Amino acid sequence: MKAALVFAGPAAATATFRPYRSRAFLAAIAEAGIAPVVIDLDLAPERRFDDVPAELPGLVTYRNHVDRLALIVAQEGAALVQTFGATTELAPVWHEAARAARPLVHFVSSVGAVAEAPTGRPRGLGDLVGRARGVADWRVRRASRHVTAVVGSNRADMGRHFRQGFFSRARFSLVAPPVAAPVPIAPAAEGRTPRSVPVLGVFDPEAAPATLALLSRAVALTGHSDLFRLHVAPAAFAREGALPPGAIVVDTDDPVAFVRDIDVLVVPCADDRAGVAVLAALAARKSVVVPDTGALAELVDYGRRGVLFSADSAYHLAMAINVMTEAWTNRPFSFEGVEEAIDRAAPEAVARVFTDAWRRVA
Repeated sequence: MKAALVFAGPAAATATFRPYRSRAFLAAIAEAGIAPVVIDLDLAPERRFDDVPAELPGLVTYRNHVDRLALIVAQEGAALVQTFGATTELAPVWHEAARAARPLVHFVSSVGAVAEAPTGRPRGLGDLVGRARGVADWRVRRASRHVTAVVGSNRADMGRHFRQGFFSRARFSLVAPPVAAPVPIAPAAEGRTPRSVPVLGVFDPEAAPATLALLSRAVALTGHSDLFRLHVAPAAFAREGALPPGAIVVDTDDPVAFVRDIDVLVVPCADDRAGVAVLAALAARKSVVVPDTGALAELVDYGRRGVLFSADSAYHLAMAINVMTEAWTNRPFSFEGVEEAIDRAAPEAVARVFTDAWRRVA
């Protein structure tokens, strides 16, 4: 059986979706008896898809505009279409996939996911228009009726889709954690005295200036920046804006190496690509501070292995940092279940979730 893996739009070219076209993930799919066909789609002729070469030798790949999707799927004889990318951009992709008359599965992640609908009464015409979300949102909702099943990295982002009327005809949904390469489990430290001042680390190879601005506001709001030291990596992240006072830039692209020299990993924004760093920190028996929504909260198990804070809130991130630093000498966190979390995120395990879903719909 063949499966067409469609990566569409600029969001699908980011580090979040790169593991789903890696050698390990595609090889696991092939070992399960499914031949993957990777298709990169440009959603607009004037905006090119940033191509990320697939790593598996002999893999069939295409690079085309969206209006050629049905033709490629037909000539390859794919039994189904699996889409990756921002939900709000994929209306034309789903329409073209429907023309191919193949079952359609969509992957929902924290990147490009649907935002929560505003609450309360509209305060003006602008607020009312924002709630309606316009014609583009209506087109995506209408196109989502072609989606047969949904695989998501977490329940929170999938739940927002369902609550707002997306994928109303989906037959079923499954949760698969973000793909992460296996990391070694560090032995528990016995008899080791923690540092009096913990080292907090932020690792994000593709962070936007807004992420750094959120982090800087949070550090300022702690009012206790003398109670911790802050390391930021890689160096490209630090160039996105002004660093918090006293922050140290670590020039490394390896999250496993980065977490060795810190005590607490801080993730300012909900983003699946941070899953690799979070798992590396947990495997090294380092506590984490992550948003309370998205895949990261599921990896941390809703507070059992670290501190959660309200996503996109500098104030709540500051409070979480204070809780972690003030309780540093007596951390009430457990690393029980870390091995299971790492195993669930292995490429082979995540590939099994996808292939099981594909067999059900095909």
